[in-house]
Amino acid sequence: MITAGTTFGSDVDDTDSLVDDPLALMVRWLPTPDSELRPLAALSTIGLDGLPSVRHVLVSERDAAGLTFHTDSASTKVAELAANPVAAVAVAWPEIGRQLVVRGVVQRVNADEAARVYAERSRYLQLLAWMNTRENAQLPAAARQRLWADFDDTHPELTPPARWVGFRLRPVTLTFWRGDPIGQSTRQHYTLVDGRWAGEILAG
Repeated sequence: MITAGTTFGSDVDDTDSLVDDPLALMVRWLPTPDSELRPLAALSTIGLDGLPSVRHVLVSERDAAGLTFHTDSASTKVAELAANPVAAVAVAWPEIGRQLVVRGVVQRVNADEAARVYAERSRYLQLLAWMNTRENAQLPAAARQRLWADFDDTHPELTPPARWVGFRLRPVTLTFWRGDPIGQSTRQHYTLVDGRWAGEILAG
């Protein structure tokens, strides 16, 4: 379906020391681009009513430029990002006691990049991008399932629908939380200041 495991990624040997490049640590924590795992992350935006708005999305990719995710252009989150292009993402690894929080500015990726990610998605997620519409949601479950099966049968090859869009979250702050089953949890918090990262260690 949509969710993925949460035991991916690796950490540095000395977890008590601040790193020079927190973006590289972010990349190290998250799965490699060729991994079948895609982390499920809580994405927080500013609602059109001014209240916080949160939902889960799949992190499509991660690199030195930030985190990318993809969605339907008709979704509420896209309207919210158009009005306020800022967001926060939180990814948790409960099995191994880690959490990553990223805050920053959001930019839309180009169509070619979005299409490449779509081509790498599972068949289920490719179908979902086509079938997950407001109109279909109003139908009874049996009718939705028939539409899904018919579309699947008649479309052996899929390209992204016009409403498939991607966004990149460019970090301004990163917070790495590490739990300790026999001691105090800690956080390493990094802030981008004048093009350079400044870090500090905080209580968990």
